[in-house]
Order: sequence, then C-alpha cells, then structure tokens
Amino acid sequence: MIYENAHSLISKIKNKEASCVEILDAFLKRVEEVNPKINAVVALDAERALERARKADEQVFKGEKLGPLHGLPMTIKDAFEVEGIVSTGGNPQWQENIPKRNAEAVQRLVDAGAIIFGKTNVPYLSSDLQSYNKIYGTTNNPWDLERTPGGSSGGSAAALSSGMTPLELGSDIGGSIRVPAHFCGLFGHKPSYNIISEVGHMPPPPGQILTGNGLSVAGPLARSPEDLEIALDVLVAAQEQDSHAWSLKLPKARTTKTSELRIAIWPDEPYAEVDKEITKLIKETGENLKESVALVETAKLPFTFAEIDKVYSQLLNPLMLAGSPKETFEMLEKLNEGLNPEDMSELAKVARGSVLKYSDWVVINAMRQNMRQKWREFFGNYDVILCPTSITPAFKHNHEPVHERKLSINGNDQEYLRATLWAGPAVTAGLPSTNVPIGLSSNGLPIGMQITGPYLEDKTCLEVAKLVRDLRGEFKIPPNFK
Repeated sequence: MIYENAHSLISKIKNKEASCVEILDAFLKRVEEVNPKINAVVALDAERALERARKADEQVFKGEKLGPLHGLPMTIKDAFEVEGIVSTGGNPQWQENIPKRNAEAVQRLVDAGAIIFGKTNVPYLSSDLQSYNKIYGTTNNPWDLERTPGGSSGGSAAALSSGMTPLELGSDIGGSIRVPAHFCGLFGHKPSYNIISEVGHMPPPPGQILTGNGLSVAGPLARSPEDLEIALDVLVAAQEQDSHAWSLKLPKARTTKTSELRIAIWPDEPYAEVDKEITKLIKETGENLKESVALVETAKLPFTFAEIDKVYSQLLNPLMLAGSPKETFEMLEKLNEGLNPEDMSELAKVARGSVLKYSDWVVINAMRQNMRQKWREFFGNYDVILCPTSITPAFKHNHEPVHERKLSINGNDQEYLRATLWAGPAVTAGLPSTNVPIGLSSNGLPIGMQITGPYLEDKTCLEVAKLVRDLRGEFKIPPNFK
C-alpha cells in the first residue's frame, strides 16, 4: 500500500476497498520504520490526522460528495505554513512558528480532501541543493544514505521515494522541485509561473506575504505523472485576493499521441557541461520517441545558454540574497569592485546580484521578456524540449562553505552552484517543466530529464511525461527500502 500511487489510493477509498484510517496508519508506521535512517519527515500531526481520517471514512459510508483528494494522507514541504504544525522554513529563528492558517496552496489541498499529517525537511531558507539545517539536521537519499536527496524540496523527495507519503507539495526557483525528483527517481512538476499561489510560503518571514517574485513557483512531486496531474488540477487557481475576478483553466495537452509530437532535444551544452551518463540516457529517450514515430530534432535555440544564464543569475541572486546579514553584503560589495565583466563564475554572479540597482533590474527584466517571446515562437514549431535536469546525479553530502564545494563532472571539478544551471531556462521564462525518471547511472543512481513546454501548457508536459514513462519505465523503489 505505501508504494501505491496516489490516484490508486484515492480510488480505493471511494470504492470502499480501503479506509482512510487504514491508509494513514500504513504511512505513519512507515515513517516510524524508515524515517530514523532518512530524516525526511521532521514534524508529525498524527492525532489530528487520524481524527480527520475517521471523519473522512464517515463521509464515504454516508455517501456524501467527495473531493478529488478525499482521505489521501500526504506531507508538505516545510517551506509552507500549515495550520497547527510548527513551520520553520529551516530557519532556527522561526522554529516556534505555529501558523493559525494554511498557506493558500495547502488550503486547496485540504479543501480537496487531503489529510496533512506531517512536514518534510528543507535547507535553511530553502536556499541549497542539499536539505539540512540546524533545527532538524540532514536528510539522506534513500538510494544511497551518504548522498543528498537534493534541495530545497529534498525532504519531500526522500519521503516519497522511501514510501513515507504518496504526494508532496514543493516549490522551485533554482530546480528545487525538479532536482530532488531527478536525484530520487521521481516525477516533479515546476508549473508555469504564478498559476499556483505561494501565499504562505517561507521565505519571506512568517507574517509577510509572497504574491509573486518573478521566478519562484509552487508545485507537486509524486511517483507518477497521473498523480502530478490530479494535484495540479487541485492547486491551479487565482490567489485568494484575486479570486473574486480572476479564474484559471489550463488548456488540454496538445496531443496524447506520440506520432503527433514535435520534440526538440537538448541533451548537452558546452556552457553547462553535463555528466555523460545523463546525456546518453536523454539521447536514448529521444531515440525511443523517434521509434514511436514522434518527430525528434536537435534543438536550435534563438539564444545561447550564456545569454539565458546572464539574465537568470541577475534575476535570481538578488532574491536569494534578500535578508542576508550586513556582513555578507559588505563582503560581496568589496568582491564586486575588482570584478572582470567577463567573469561568469558562480561567486562573481552572486557578487553582481548583491549590488544590482533597480534601474538595472528593469533592463534585465526587459531582456527576460524578450526571451519569453522567443520561446513562444520556438514552441510554435515544437511541443516540448527535452534537456538535463542537472549536471550530475545525486552527490555525496558536503556541508563545507558553499563556494568551497566542488562537483566532479566527467573527471573535471565544477563549481557547486553550477548544478542549478539547467534550472534557469524554464524559470527565467516562467515555463512549465516536468522531471521524469529515464534510467539509472552505472553506480545505480536515478537519472531524470526535464520536459519543458510552452507557457501555461503544463498539461502537454505531463502528457509527454506519461509517454516517456511508458517507454522508459515507472518509478523504481530504492533497493534498500522495498
């Protein structure tokens, strides 16, 4: 039961094949069994969840109208406020924060019938590719406990991959849904920009409101693309403050037939060197799709990766630095004084972000909007583009200072933050992008790829994810957690 897909569990509840209490109890026992090794679930609300499960069972037996997630137990990334459960954002200063109301996205899940029974770990302020903080410690990857499950939705991915939850709500600004899904062999969807409310997300601090910062999004992680779609249908809506006048309805997928697909493939890139095993599996997937009569062509983009990264980094870094100590800004300002304009190292990009003026941001944002229009023209010729989710599979825990960390890619040392480079194209343009598992590395680690589609055409990404799943295989249970 613990590894059944969410849509299967929902069906069992509605058909009275399993009770809500029985399903919740199975996940609570699984948390008790495996969480000490993984440290993904960091807060539990078992008593209230069981009470809600009992009420949900009563509704089933009374024949009442049921929501699309009725009785489904699930956990939530600890970057979202959940009523009555300590919600920290990984920040020790917020560890006493017990919200009186749910984040808007969480409330939509609850209104649809979901039963929230716990929170999952994040890095400090959701600002790392690894999920560890001073409150709850380090989350491990179920595929290899010495490796990270990714970040910032790393606790979400680790809990899903080890069978502790059937569905998760995450967020993404630098690959924070897609990279953990890639590292843990899951499906994760970064939606089109601002179609899911982030009101109640932390950061910003509790009591302040995020209505949209131009980049970050909330979205689901799951063990099947069908589960992503069910969650997306629940979550997509105008923010509460706009809901009296606005409504959202995503268009259907462009096609459900492989033979009608027009696919661009972007398996590697000199500017953002990728592990050769990732590139190989993406190319194999392209060949599988071509054999299924899809049109598959090597991507010819209307801009370079360097141009994308220049815009992305200057939009991203000021946001990520918001709230940093005065000493951090002073150090970066000093570093920026002698900076070579051609220096595109990660530290140099952070330093530029620390002194970016609003007048300069306006120019960078105009460049971003121009790119968005070029993507729109690109997707007139293609339905989706396939590309790496990250430059590497899951790597070993490394808690050294960020700019001292290195990743080995094809035998060459790369800066740690370059692992976020492939998050940039979709985030910069606000495009939907779905991570889908496509195989294992030679040392048995999951490898995924992104399926990126046109703005607001999230359903096309999910439909292609189903087709890729059918060709490359479903979610695989980590060997030590079967």
